Amino acid sequence: MTALSVEDLSISFRTDRGLLRAVEGLSFSVQPGRTLAIVGESGCGKSATSLAIMGLLAPNAEVAGRMTLAGAPLTPERQRRARGAEMAMIFQEPMTSLNPAFTAGEQVAEALRLHEGLDSAAAMRRAVEMLERVRIPEAARRARQYPHQLSGGMRQRVMISIALACRPKLLIADEPTTALDVTVQAQILALLDELKRETGTAVILVTHDLGVVMDHAEEVLVMYAGRAVEAAPAAALFARPEHPYTIGLLG
Repeated sequence: MTALSVEDLSISFRTDRGLLRAVEGLSFSVQPGRTLAIVGESGCGKSATSLAIMGLLAPNAEVAGRMTLAGAPLTPERQRRARGAEMAMIFQEPMTSLNPAFTAGEQVAEALRLHEGLDSAAAMRRAVEMLERVRIPEAARRARQYPHQLSGGMRQRVMISIALACRPKLLIADEPTTALDVTVQAQILALLDELKRETGTAVILVTHDLGVVMDHAEEVLVMYAGRAVEAAPAAALFARPEHPYTIGLLG
């Protein structure tokens, strides 16, 4: 069964100057255990698409089209229920995504309490297990620390732990390594690949880095000015790009 299907998605924003169209007529799907990379320059609609799937767009947004998650319609009500459980998102800057007032362990445990009904003690035990799973050393001690006490790489691993705690069918990673140095970037992306293989989670990787796409994605969707201009398996797209914009990006 297809993990996520998006058909004819359009996104507009109401502004003082009228309606601003950000995405138009976008269609794609992603399969369990595979990574779809959405690539394009800043402002092409990549992040707006991700937020529309999660139901996290600003109130002035208007969304049209059809989306299904694991075969069932992804209505606004379903988005609210599925967010954090059946689908999750990793943002590019964990320092602004994590709550500075709660420890790393508390933030992982919160997802487990909300979506799996665990009591506080059981949720914290699972939280420590998740931190170990993403290779945070001394996980029990780190679980008691606050975000400002962790390195950038560790904070991103905490975000991955929160996202994967409830074994979602879909994981969206929006520029997940932008703020990290090259070595940590490689570790985080390798970790996502490993967890995807273990859990069968479908991954949407939003990025502008074609090197990352070559190494970590099976399928590629190229966006320009809110539209899809090319979609192909990664190997075919790098070997034989067809659209002039794709050729320019590769250049």
